[in-house]
Amino acid sequence: MTRPTDDRRDIADRADIDRLVRAFYERALVDPVLAAAFETLATIGLDGHLPVVGDFWEQILFRTTRYRGEFAMVHEALNRQHGLAGEKLARWLHLWCEAVDAEFAGPDAERAKAKAIAMAGALTRSWRPAT
Repeated sequence: MTRPTDDRRDIADRADIDRLVRAFYERALVDPVLAAAFETLATIGLDGHLPVVGDFWEQILFRTTRYRGEFAMVHEALNRQHGLAGEKLARWLHLWCEAVDAEFAGPDAERAKAKAIAMAGALTRSWRPAT
């Protein structure tokens, strides 16, 4: 686990979000639990994907309107293909929070983690089989 440094500051702008997203993907692409789910991105490259993810997080943290994707639908498809529920989603969340903590500290950093926890919960509920 990466140890936070004393000079961490809060997430303040899009450049910070881009740095955070890249730090997360660097972890996820080589993670033994998640690597298979990220394999397509590793093959086609991150250059087209990272700006979309940055738009998403910029909207979540700073209420911009750049993100035009379908978060739930995309992740539902990934879940069907790679079985992201359970251990894999928990690992995704752990790596996200680890990346946040390694790079940043402050209210928006805490909000980035809290929003990820809420999203993971919403995805888990939506992926649960109907009874």
